[in-house]
Amino acid sequence: MNTIGLIDPDRLQNIPEKHWAEHEFCFHLHDLMAALLVQMEIQKAGHIRFETGSEDDRRLLASGIHILDFLDKSGRGELERRAVVNHVCNALFSDMLHFIYEALRALEKRKFTVAFSLLRKPLKEGMLIVAQMCADEGAFFDRLKADAKNLLSRRNLDEAGIKALLEAAMKLSRGCSFTNPDKVYDAVFNYHNDQGFAGLFDKATHLVTEFRRNQTEDYNLNFIFKNPEDDDIYAGGTYAQLAMLILVLHIMQIELYRRMGKASKKYQNWMLFTSVGAYEALFTKGRSRMTNFVNSNFAEFMQCRLCEAQLRIKKVNAPRLFIGERLYCEQCLADQHFPFGWLLSKVDLDLFED
Repeated sequence: MNTIGLIDPDRLQNIPEKHWAEHEFCFHLHDLMAALLVQMEIQKAGHIRFETGSEDDRRLLASGIHILDFLDKSGRGELERRAVVNHVCNALFSDMLHFIYEALRALEKRKFTVAFSLLRKPLKEGMLIVAQMCADEGAFFDRLKADAKNLLSRRNLDEAGIKALLEAAMKLSRGCSFTNPDKVYDAVFNYHNDQGFAGLFDKATHLVTEFRRNQTEDYNLNFIFKNPEDDDIYAGGTYAQLAMLILVLHIMQIELYRRMGKASKKYQNWMLFTSVGAYEALFTKGRSRMTNFVNSNFAEFMQCRLCEAQLRIKKVNAPRLFIGERLYCEQCLADQHFPFGWLLSKVDLDLFED
């Protein structure tokens, strides 16, 4: 399998062919997040409602007071927090997705400096804000209201602080068990990880870097002389780490929308099964849990509609089924549509239970 079939092959020509499916998967995760964001905005999921039951309330509102100040002064602090967190959540994910989209398009054009400059903001900063909302939205709201300038202060967010924050957020965002806080930290913040993004973020953003583990070499300026024909960026674990990070962000997004009361359990289960299943197939060694589950539980449905041969899903073909909903029959060579999402919705799964 070289491609999942989500992106026009003409767009993928500059990427080494063996990484096409990995790039498509990252874009798929972006599109899932964007679609959920749009759906929440259509449903006005971030809105709050309250009754103005007293004359004092009506008089205070008529004075032209800002609605957040009204909620605070009228003893509706919980509603104030809910309104602010909801609003920040939608705006932040929208901003992050703009950067991720343009970064992925830059990778399609071998614009490596542009790609990692764009990824730095959502992954190194945005993710920490999202994690704070997930881990303790009350503390996040208090800090945002009274000390927003220190939301990303290094005094609190050193290595131990970041790992503790990620652990708390991922523990509350059910579905993150495919990875762990140490792997997320190493991918984004650890300069000692030669395959990670920390050094790339800094060198893509700054012409000169002084940090001992990431110094600009003599006779050089960061990335200025980088040969765009080199494949090392694609081959260095970029997509495995990027997919992991975007998937963690999406799971946190679902948790935050669940608190708004709008996240669908069926959507959660479908997303977790198909996305983690595709991630396992693309980036992990050994057998895939999700592929084994499909072969064991859906065998009666897995037949070629042309030659009626019994089909078994191989790990290499799992992303095409889970995401592209395509099945390949090795007996008659037919490549056919298979309604996997519909089938999955008919099974009583509870993948988010501990």
